[in-house]
Amino acid sequence: MERRLADYISTAEFQQSIEALADYYRAMRLPVPPYEVLRCGEVQEVRKCLENLMICEAQGHLWKENAEPENGTSTLTCRRCGTEENLRW
Repeated sequence: MERRLADYISTAEFQQSIEALADYYRAMRLPVPPYEVLRCGEVQEVRKCLENLMICEAQGHLWKENAEPENGTSTLTCRRCGTEENLRW
């Protein structure tokens, strides 16, 4: 897991997430915490998501179905990692 986390932290997407978090603080007119505080919080969130994803990879997803009978579709959402799949039937 540490390798996956380190790989993600080195991406531009991770930096964009930190900037989006800072923008959220600005939009709410709150003081923006220092970069290291934002980074630590984002690392914790990513770590939690990766842990959940790895559990799902090993044990399978915990699907919750939201069916829409009128158009013959279902959306399956994993209660553990948040992955979504759309089905037509």
